Amino acid sequence: MKLQLIGRGNLPLLTFIMDGGSDDSILNISALSRKLGCSRSSFIDRCRDYGLDSAIRYYLEEQRKKKLKE
Repeated sequence: MKLQLIGRGNLPLLTFIMDGGSDDSILNISALSRKLGCSRSSFIDRCRDYGLDSAIRYYLEEQRKKKLKE
């Protein structure tokens, strides 16, 4: 099974392949925040203030910036 988090304009923000094993924990907010490289509380605060898709896009952009610095 494939899980896609879709943002504005039907553009996929994140895509996960769910194999029925340990990957299923991605539905957990803690696991999602770890995958995005941020703390759970920061992710929840950002979701509350800006919405889920905006929070995911923000932390994906932060990850991209970190990779460019390395």
